[in-house]
Amino acid sequence: MKKRVMCVHTELVREGSVLYEGKDGNTGITTTEEAAGFAASFFGKQDKELLYVCAVNGELEPVLMELVAKGSKNVCYAEPADIFKSAILANAYGIFCFHNHPGGRAKASKEDIDLTARLEACGVMLGIPLLDHIIISSQGEVYSIKEQDEEKLNETMSRMFDKKKQ
Repeated sequence: MKKRVMCVHTELVREGSVLYEGKDGNTGITTTEEAAGFAASFFGKQDKELLYVCAVNGELEPVLMELVAKGSKNVCYAEPADIFKSAILANAYGIFCFHNHPGGRAKASKEDIDLTARLEACGVMLGIPLLDHIIISSQGEVYSIKEQDEEKLNETMSRMFDKKKQ
């Protein structure tokens, strides 16, 4: 018996573009505030959680922004493979992840920290580091998981790797 195997190619398809200008006319993202300012316009007045990935080059300049997942009013789920896919194709240096909390405060949940830990580990393996995972509330509050939850993130990473050793 024979099985037909597809011959394919994979490519990024540009669906549009936006202009980005950082602090002092620079084009690189150097602070959490710059990253959040860039991402905020993509969320608008959404009533559902959205998760975006922003791939950057070695100068930390955004090269792409992709909507990876749409969720419900208080949850959004995405696999690391989906989050890193475009960054790999774009030959990115690193990624920022952004998601919104449309009905609440910009504070990380346990699920947010777990996802961030998984992305951190995957980024190390792929050579495309997770530079930050930022939450933006509907009131404009900004929360950097890497800056504000570093201890919880490290504990989660330790538990992840301890489970793998067993």
